[in-house]
Amino acid sequence: LFGVTGNCAACSKLIPAFEMVMRAKENVYHLDCFACQLCNQRFCVGDKFFLKNNMILCQTDYEEGLMKEGYAPQ
Repeated sequence: LFGVTGNCAACSKLIPAFEMVMRAKENVYHLDCFACQLCNQRFCVGDKFFLKNNMILCQTDYEEGLMKEGYAPQ
């Protein structure tokens, strides 16, 4: 539960205090908004996700971004 009323980091819409949320660092998201912001892939429990420049990314999009930047992930 969110606990306090605030805004979703992805859509900027209000999140009521009683709503279930996902958190990544200091960011809070509606459950439906917690998806890769490039390909919209939804995550299942245990899936890896990455937070880069305040964007949620799936592993594929994160690694493709690293390759474009000139280095591969370890």
